[in-house]
Amino acid sequence: MVAFLFPGQGAQSAGMGADLFAHPAGQEVLAQARELGWARPVPELSEEELARTAVVQPALFLVEWAAFLVLRERAEPGAVAGHSLGEFAALAAAGVLAWPEAFRLVRLRGELMEEAAQAHPGGMVAALGLPPAEVERIAQETGCFVANYNAPTQVVLAGGEESLAWAEARIRERGGKAVRLGVAGAFHSPFMAEAARRFAQALDETPFRLPLRHFVSSATGSVESHPERIREILKGQMVQPVRWQAAVETLAALGVEEAWEAGPGEVLTRLGRRITERIRFRTLKEVWAHV
Repeated sequence: MVAFLFPGQGAQSAGMGADLFAHPAGQEVLAQARELGWARPVPELSEEELARTAVVQPALFLVEWAAFLVLRERAEPGAVAGHSLGEFAALAAAGVLAWPEAFRLVRLRGELMEEAAQAHPGGMVAALGLPPAEVERIAQETGCFVANYNAPTQVVLAGGEESLAWAEARIRERGGKAVRLGVAGAFHSPFMAEAARRFAQALDETPFRLPLRHFVSSATGSVESHPERIREILKGQMVQPVRWQAAVETLAALGVEEAWEAGPGEVLTRLGRRITERIRFRTLKEVWAHV
């Protein structure tokens, strides 16, 4: 079985998707996006524009949806999963959300999260080389929050600037490496509570359908198949940690043999290779030779 994996914020780069949007399927995606009110071709967005949460989230979604359509010409996925933002492309790929509805939600999500980050400034730092239990202790000591369980020795913390500075110092004191992430807020933490509350209203107004293929939620790390449960999971997604390691382990348990990264870069491919040897992880470039 092949799984498609959709990355989250942080996978972006200027010029991303240029070859995808030259493909007929990608051209159709951009044409439909224009009809939905998105005027800018994604490859023309600058690094400065992509630093804005309200811009980068819908832009990444469009790249990922184009990647899904192109990769599907090679194989139909038996399972899908997405990291944080990527979960919306995964839900569209699973048929739970119509892709225009998913795009509408992603645009709103980006706007709300940008507003929340401006109202409650913060950031995120990856702790590398330490076990999750140790990073959890550091979070408790410093007032940070665990935001991502990405791999066996990669856990991300979110919080305010002072708390993150303390956390960075403790990570280094205990033999780990601290890496600041290029995001503009303390995502997947209580800093996003107001954004999550407002987003829940939009989720309640959106039709959710039964998945057409296995959908593995990165919010729970499990296969989720009930539309109303998926809706409720998404309501808490902004303030709860991403359980990516658990999601990948679930894919392996399902019998996934290959996982293709349906998006720019190789973040999920590199993480997956650190999580399990049971799955062969491949980037978009490795699968689609023309990219």
